[in-house]
Amino acid sequence: MSRHLLEAAVPLPSGLALIKAFCGTIGIMCAIYCFFVLGPALETRYRPVLSKLTILSVDEVTSETSMVRAEFTKLRNCEYMGIAWYRGSEANDFERISMIPVKDPDDTSSPNRAVGTQRVGPWRLTMPAGEVRQNSFVQVFHRCHPLWTTMTKFYP
Repeated sequence: MSRHLLEAAVPLPSGLALIKAFCGTIGIMCAIYCFFVLGPALETRYRPVLSKLTILSVDEVTSETSMVRAEFTKLRNCEYMGIAWYRGSEANDFERISMIPVKDPDDTSSPNRAVGTQRVGPWRLTMPAGEVRQNSFVQVFHRCHPLWTTMTKFYP
């Protein structure tokens, strides 16, 4: 088949069609980027996995260690991944502290809890008891779907 016949059978895209395809591709890439940037923030704000933590008691163990008991409601059935307790405020300086759940040695239950109200603790914090309520914040991480890790602003 001659080159002339091939060109007649398959028309080449015009410059306008190429510009439209390029702009469409850029638009789709921007939409995907926005989805992955805004999705986690919107989910954190409007679809948290947990309610706010209510601290029931804070007991001093040593001058730098305390035991905390608390309560919260699990709102969505997502897989627990971890918790981070911080000393300080999100707006200023803060540091992550050690938070160790004190479990009965015979307790072999999963860290994943059922949906509903839960009482937790004791949790051992490497933080003075007097600072727990006023000078700390907590984030909890879950896997609700394969797109990203869901973070809940748990306390305060």
